[in-house]
Amino acid sequence: MTYLHPVWLAALALPAVAHAQTIQPGQWEITVNTTSADMPGAPPGVARSMRGAPRKISNCVTAEQASRGPKDMLKAAPNCTFTSYSMAGGKMTADMRCTNAGGTMTARTTGSFTPTSFSTTSNMTMTGRMTMKMTSTATGRRIGACTAKPVG
Repeated sequence: MTYLHPVWLAALALPAVAHAQTIQPGQWEITVNTTSADMPGAPPGVARSMRGAPRKISNCVTAEQASRGPKDMLKAAPNCTFTSYSMAGGKMTADMRCTNAGGTMTARTTGSFTPTSFSTTSNMTMTGRMTMKMTSTATGRRIGACTAKPVG
């Protein structure tokens, strides 16, 4: 099973910060903090290394990416589907399920958004060959025009 590190999940979730109000294209700064990670059977240092210092990501969202909408951009891979998705009134909730031969990953993200900022909490559970539970928080804000190449 392909493992999506929480930092990349947050980067993928960036476009989910707006729905009816289109996300503003531009350079976004995202801060992700893994607050808990439980990986039964893994060496103790693996889960510990995932927690701790917040990670910062810089991501350029082009006008074309923003025009496709947040749901299209949030979908992490072809093997992922939304089991629920709601963005309205400055609040968002998204449940995603990704499956492959190695197992299943489910993620629930809740939070708040504006066209230029967001704050979310994500809870992820992996089952199958590797089991894991993880919680992370992410905040993001548009900081201006794009200065880096877009991700994706």
